[in-house]
Amino acid sequence: PPRRSSELVRINPSHAKSPSTQSRGSVDRTGATASTSRTVSGVQRTTNGTTVAATAAVWLIWGSTYLGIEVAIETLPPYSMQGIRFVVASALVLGWVRFRRVERPGFREIRNASGIGVLLLVGGLGSVTLAEDWGVDTGLVATIIAIQPLLMALWGGLWGDWPRSREWIGMGVGLAGVVVLVSDDGLSGSAGGVLLVFVASVSWSFGSALSRRVAMPNGAYTTGIEMASAAVVFLAVGLLRGEEVGAVSGRSALAVAYLTIFGSIVAFSAFTYLIANVRPALAMSYAYVNPLIAVVLGVAFADESPSTNMLVALPVIMLGVAIVISSPSRR
Repeated sequence: PPRRSSELVRINPSHAKSPSTQSRGSVDRTGATASTSRTVSGVQRTTNGTTVAATAAVWLIWGSTYLGIEVAIETLPPYSMQGIRFVVASALVLGWVRFRRVERPGFREIRNASGIGVLLLVGGLGSVTLAEDWGVDTGLVATIIAIQPLLMALWGGLWGDWPRSREWIGMGVGLAGVVVLVSDDGLSGSAGGVLLVFVASVSWSFGSALSRRVAMPNGAYTTGIEMASAAVVFLAVGLLRGEEVGAVSGRSALAVAYLTIFGSIVAFSAFTYLIANVRPALAMSYAYVNPLIAVVLGVAFADESPSTNMLVALPVIMLGVAIVISSPSRR
């Protein structure tokens, strides 16, 4: 996957001895040199260019994948499409880590990553895909997904890791902007489809919170195993639903390629890094930015109705994100 000079490594509470300051230039299990970092609430917190790049990736790329999914399922059944996507993506990622000779994870780490992959990608992304297949607008899907940071905060609270006061304020402001955005009458969707998106939000947020509390593989193994387990389930469910893959249009094929390379390998790898290395509120901040990108792209390329509320929602959402990002580190 598109890692830089060093392998991104998932840090687990089980691996953290104490919330003490780690030494500069320590070597991780992939042989890469880690930058200066602190362990906060059992999770390594880093302040480097990788965090900025990963955040930008999930903000921008995942905002466009809602439209990508809509185009992909024009001539492909939803679960089979996702299965094909993740078979290819997981094969590329796992092939890469084997080429890099990254240490293999144990059975417990593989089991945990597989379960998390099903929660995130099948329960989360799969439900979103089916909702779009049932006619829910991409902008509305992305807007409902904006409740994920709040759900993530609640799941984290079960383990005693509540957001800071400024993060609560930022999430509230961002959610208010999303409410303005979704109040536009131009966004539409069936009741069943909308319910599926809420199910997706619960599954994704719980999987994200749980992944911070269980032993997970190091480096890109996490991404590869999560996608591989999801691919198996997607293809199995597709068979049970009687999905058949017929003639695929060029548009759908290009959309699947985009989702595989950018949505899966680039953005999902970036997310697994963020969820392991930064505060949950920042890791989930994409949920406030994605609706703006999804709505704009839906209007521009999918003939969805334009929203006059977008001009109002944009500065409100960005203010909320800025508040979350500027929240001081807990020492």
